[in-house]
Order: sequence, then structure tokens, then C-alpha cells
Amino acid sequence: MTQRTRTRKAISIILGLTLVAAGLINFGYMQFHVVEPISIKLWLIPITIFAAGAAILWDDFNSL
Repeated sequence: MTQRTRTRKAISIILGLTLVAAGLINFGYMQFHVVEPISIKLWLIPITIFAAGAAILWDDFNSL
């Protein structure tokens, strides 16, 4: 694996945290504010965003 610069590492951590937060916020919104039943296809959107952010953070913190 290549060595990352501090700037690239900081950007990656910020992106990962942003995606995790966006996934959790969207999941919470769909869970608590939507009254009608939601298709499983729409549930996959916040789950995928959260998973992408978690994967980025996992890679960042494993390469320390």
C-alpha cells in the first residue's frame, strides 16, 4: 500500500465521517418521520452511504 500524505489522510477522514453522519441522519429521518411504508430499495440508500463511510474510516484507522 502506498504512503498517504497528511492532507489526503485528513480529507479521507472528513469524508468518512461525513458519509457516516449522513447515513445515520437519513436512516433516522426515514425511521422516525416517514409515515408510509418504505420500499426496501429506499432503505438501501442510507445503509449504503453509512457503509461507504464506515469502510473509508476502517481503511484509514487500520493503516495507522
